[in-house]
Amino acid sequence: MELTYYTDFALRVLLYAGAQGERRVTMREVAQAYGISQEHLRKVVHRLARHGYLETTQGRSGGLRLGRAPASIRIGDVVRLMEDSLELIHCDRGPCPLCGHCSLKRVLNGARDRFLAYLDEFTLEQLLADPQTAQQLERLPRAGSAPAASNA
Repeated sequence: MELTYYTDFALRVLLYAGAQGERRVTMREVAQAYGISQEHLRKVVHRLARHGYLETTQGRSGGLRLGRAPASIRIGDVVRLMEDSLELIHCDRGPCPLCGHCSLKRVLNGARDRFLAYLDEFTLEQLLADPQTAQQLERLPRAGSAPAASNA
């Protein structure tokens, strides 16, 4: 199972915004920090904002920041929101002589449900509190600054 880039980018945006506290960040800043297209982020940010995960404002001092407390953002909920489908197999897509008489779909759906339940155990706050994650987020470049020096 692989999550889409859409979900990946959504989680990255939330991590970045969460690491900034109340400071508003721009999509350009997030795109530069992660080395991804600003156009790819536009739909992600729009969907996250529409569902209250981000607060966005336009204008000269506009930008985005978390729309909810990090402790209330469950990772599993974000994955469910961003993924168009969490179906692992589509029995009705092609001819399968086992369709309707096979336990495979039930087993795979159970695995998916356990995967999501595991993600539900974690909040954005917990991810941000991880020292290694916090350190990596701190190293990301910010608007108008050069990338932080690496200790490697």
